[in-house]
Amino acid sequence: MPFANERIERNYQFLEQLDPEDAAKLDGTFMNHLVAAIRASSPSERRQALDKAIEAYENARDGVLFEI
Repeated sequence: MPFANERIERNYQFLEQLDPEDAAKLDGTFMNHLVAAIRASSPSERRQALDKAIEAYENARDGVLFEI
């Protein structure tokens, strides 16, 4: 699937261009949700929280990439 690989590579190149403040915001977004996943009381809650962490990170990343 060359299209997916190209998209991943393009996103990676954009992320390398982020200033440290934007990178810290992305990391913070992911970490806040990741902590919730770790504290979850059941495997299904953990999975849901981890999915939310990934989705929140991707949304924040896309927002930052859109600004570049």
